[in-house]
Amino acid sequence: MKKSIIVSFIVLALSAVGVSAQMKIAFGLESPEFALAPVSTDKYQTLDSCYLTVSYTFRSKSGERDDSLTRENLMELQMGNAYNAFFNRDLRDLDISNTKEMKEKMVFSFIPSGYIGWDILKDNKANKETVTNRLPFSEQVIEYEEIVPELTFRPTEETDSVMGYFCKSAVCEYGGRSWKVYYTEEIPLPYGPWKLNGADGLILKALDTENNFVFEAVGMTQQQQPVIRYSWNRKSMDKEEWARFEEDMYRNAGVFVRGSGAIVLIMDDSEKGSHRLKEDWSEYYNPLERK
Repeated sequence: MKKSIIVSFIVLALSAVGVSAQMKIAFGLESPEFALAPVSTDKYQTLDSCYLTVSYTFRSKSGERDDSLTRENLMELQMGNAYNAFFNRDLRDLDISNTKEMKEKMVFSFIPSGYIGWDILKDNKANKETVTNRLPFSEQVIEYEEIVPELTFRPTEETDSVMGYFCKSAVCEYGGRSWKVYYTEEIPLPYGPWKLNGADGLILKALDTENNFVFEAVGMTQQQQPVIRYSWNRKSMDKEEWARFEEDMYRNAGVFVRGSGAIVLIMDDSEKGSHRLKEDWSEYYNPLERK
């Protein structure tokens, strides 16, 4: 996984009453790619307490020819009575650490390129979920709500063992992709990673049939943890609007970055040592949901 270099600048602006300081961030990248900006975790709402947490590795393609699925994130599924949450555990830990470091030392660590910035909050009573997407190079997040999709799982003869649990398998169709899941009846909960819910047991492994994505459980704990929602700069869209926005953002990545006002520099061997991101750049686009 490539690393981005994040450089912060303190910009002083004169006002009628004196001088105020504002933090601006410049991103230095080895090559053109999306990167996430730090966000504050100081303010949040506690919605529930989970009774079970499962950690999953989520492997996905970093590019069209990446058949080895080299992009990897550690995701976490929290299950509570009122709410479930699915999010990037490494990213959350880094956000928490950066928030503390910024307050104490005015420094923060870069967020590695390839970190996934979306999360899902599932309201079990209302049977709806809120999907939050962090925009690259920005503190802005976009979210949409939807009714929890009802998936139809068709059993297969294949079995597997994941984390020592005997798993049966089934296939389903969702979001324009075919998925194979491995679930264990030893944990009779109808949940799983991402939006893959409704099997006859907890889903411990899931992969799409075109070798783009793999979720696999690697840890589990019954230690109670708070299920929280951060007070971020959120903008709501409907799901279709977000899908159009996201595709355009990836297809026209250079235009998006220039329009966002972010300072993104590509580090090179020229005399200047760097150059601004070009507008004709497009980012690899391979969404979990194709429709």
